[in-house]
Amino acid sequence: MMFNSKPKIRTRTVAVPVKKPLPGTDHSPAIKEQHRQELKAQVDNALAENNRTKKAEAVSEPKSRYNLTPSTKSKSSAKLTVERKSLSVSRVQQRKRKVTPTTPQWASSSEEESSDEDEDRLKVRKRQKTSSSIEPMGLNRSLEPDMKRCIRIQESHSSKEEDGLPAEEETEKDVQLIHGLEMSRGEWAKDFKPAFSGSEKNLLVKLQYPSSSPPEKFETAIPYDNSNFNPLDDIYFSIEEIIQHYLPSAISSVLSSETTGPVRLLKRAVHKNSPEDFQSALNDFNEQIRKHMDDRTIPAVLDAMHSIPLSLTKRILAQVYQRTVSPHAHLLRRVKGKETTYGELLPPFIHSIFHQTRLNSTGVFVDLGSGVGNVVLQSALQTGAESWGIEIMDTPASFANKQADELRARAKLWNISLGPITLLHGDFLESPEIDSVLPRADVILVNNKVFPQKLNGALLDKFLDLKEGCKVVSLESFGGGGKQGVRNEQSIANLFDEERYDSGTYSVSWAGESVEYFIATKAR
Repeated sequence: MMFNSKPKIRTRTVAVPVKKPLPGTDHSPAIKEQHRQELKAQVDNALAENNRTKKAEAVSEPKSRYNLTPSTKSKSSAKLTVERKSLSVSRVQQRKRKVTPTTPQWASSSEEESSDEDEDRLKVRKRQKTSSSIEPMGLNRSLEPDMKRCIRIQESHSSKEEDGLPAEEETEKDVQLIHGLEMSRGEWAKDFKPAFSGSEKNLLVKLQYPSSSPPEKFETAIPYDNSNFNPLDDIYFSIEEIIQHYLPSAISSVLSSETTGPVRLLKRAVHKNSPEDFQSALNDFNEQIRKHMDDRTIPAVLDAMHSIPLSLTKRILAQVYQRTVSPHAHLLRRVKGKETTYGELLPPFIHSIFHQTRLNSTGVFVDLGSGVGNVVLQSALQTGAESWGIEIMDTPASFANKQADELRARAKLWNISLGPITLLHGDFLESPEIDSVLPRADVILVNNKVFPQKLNGALLDKFLDLKEGCKVVSLESFGGGGKQGVRNEQSIANLFDEERYDSGTYSVSWAGESVEYFIATKAR
């Protein structure tokens, strides 16, 4: 079908003031030429402002490796895609925001083996550099308060009991914390230089978190590569989160001072090359945290908190990822086929999904194809839900369990109780455990963007027995809304209502552009 109509052009009328000559003014050619030049300059300025406005309003079509259909196309081209059949009237929500990703910003190769050139390049140890996780107050989002969730770890229960283990039983879970110290020593020592010149060895320091757990150990070292793990940044960012979210405003406002706050004093000590001042400032902060733990100030703040801010979620997940996955991230590039192409959904995107689906501590979350477990861990941390994941590929599945162990240990540092975590290694089509949990699930996530039609069809068979109200979040429509989705509307349209959304920019690891996703609700 051809469209011959010309595209509509937005026009804007610009009023240009014209100076009138005053009575008695000289009308000589020189004066007239001056007036003409002034008028021309005014017109040029107005036109330039008009062009800047139109450019700001214009939206360019994203170039995605998956050839996605963005909702921001021009009206004439959008008609060809928006008018496609769907389970219900599509509702597009556009969100644009810039976030600091905590996962590597590259897409996995869809070929059977990565090229030798890629392998050699990626053998270099890289960790994702993360900026301060403190978001501007307008963007410092939280999920809706969950009044049934107690975020603080209750002192009446031992950490072993919270993990479902007898209190008297000794387990390796108590020693799983990977200290920042371990990231700049041993085989990684060559990647760092001392933060304080003139010292024979790096200064060893400790950071006290808002809990009764022992402090975390760090070396005052700086990476040669800015994309590598930075111990000093880890300390700064963690202190910022503690001040922002664990203390009353009267105390946090003092500690947030740009002149006398602990982060400012620590940075000043590094600038002055004074390890003594650095140690002193950090010791003072640690004493403050211990004091406010002992006087019940921090526990009181946590007990009044019924949702975890996104910035705090990002900080904890970044710490876990940096210590377990980032040093070996190049191993994730090797895949066997298109359906095992690896990619990660970033925390702000998942935060939005949790908000839309209203997942909370009473719910059950399942991630089919959970990769290194990022989303499962975010679910357990941020919502407190019973969180399940299953991954078929060996390497991501092994990383997922390492991340889970680190999160359990690190959550104790941050004094946050987690929802139950179960991570499986296997095929979600052939897993008895997944078959048993799906009928109880409240939210199911499946990144099926590159799944073949046969696999999506097999998933639909499993979804037929979901409970009413269960929400299936996917990156490809199951009801004919996408190019690769199963188009058998006879079998699903009577059971699910589906809506389409745009993620906003910087939501996935393989592209900076916005991606489309779908939420199908079991309605009947």
